[in-house]
Amino acid sequence: MSAREESAGALWRRNLPVWAALMALLALSTWAATWPLGAATTAIGFGIAGLKAALVLLLFMELGRASPLVRLAAACGLFWAGILFTLTLADVLSRLANH
Repeated sequence: MSAREESAGALWRRNLPVWAALMALLALSTWAATWPLGAATTAIGFGIAGLKAALVLLLFMELGRASPLVRLAAACGLFWAGILFTLTLADVLSRLANH
């Protein structure tokens, strides 16, 4: 085995708590969607989604131990997703303003 390979038991011990945390955050986001908080409900949902994304990026994709080039590629992908979300939001807001 190389230094990067792990035994099956070590993988389970590392990934099972992360999976349990993702399931708990899924339950929390489902429950939070029913809260009558108005616009704050959306902000809470985005916050929970950010936590879930951070868990996946840092622990499942192992970006914390990745090479700088892999981290750069992940950052570029996140930046591009931000551009797409911004353009989508601009399109939706422009359509709402024209009504």
